[in-house]
Amino acid sequence: MVDVLDLSFVKEYLDKLDSAREVLIKRSRELTQMSKRVISYCLRGQMDNAYEELTRLSKAYEELISALSDSAELQHSQLLYSVVAEYVEALTFFEVLRNGKLPSVGEVKTHVIPYVLGLADLIGELKRYSLELVRLGKYNESMKYLKLSEDIYESLTSLTYPDVILPGLRRKLDIYRKVIDDWKEFLLDLISRKELKDLLRKHYGSVNEL
Repeated sequence: MVDVLDLSFVKEYLDKLDSAREVLIKRSRELTQMSKRVISYCLRGQMDNAYEELTRLSKAYEELISALSDSAELQHSQLLYSVVAEYVEALTFFEVLRNGKLPSVGEVKTHVIPYVLGLADLIGELKRYSLELVRLGKYNESMKYLKLSEDIYESLTSLTYPDVILPGLRRKLDIYRKVIDDWKEFLLDLISRKELKDLLRKHYGSVNEL
């Protein structure tokens, strides 16, 4: 008679993996909410609040990575990549606005895949901030963030890897190409209208809205 296979070790391993997955799901929600708060503070110009929230977010991120140190499968899961990409998006957005620099993957200290995905989504936040600058009449500064977004996009398009390597990047780039084009057209039209009004005002005094 064949002996019954002992799967106790397998069950123990899978139980630990399942527990780690529950931790990942719970903490992912927390990190996502914190990332959104950092971005919201940045958009409103509340950089001190953004810094405080980012400090808490970075600590929570490090704790999550530590909690998954024995779960190689989860360290490279789509679920973790998704939440880390949001962390990258929030961190890089803050650094661009506060310090005028785009941190490297080594400075961010994340896996390269969520770093790339987070950079792609950063384009959307830069557009939102750029449009807020337009509302404040800061057209030149607004254009600066459009140029940065174009540079990010061009850099990312050089990463011609299939979805199995960089999941979702192609789709994101397709979306952000249209975002950048529409954004650029809007700003150029707005600035040209402003320049025309300034020229007319210089020669003829007050002018009606065009």
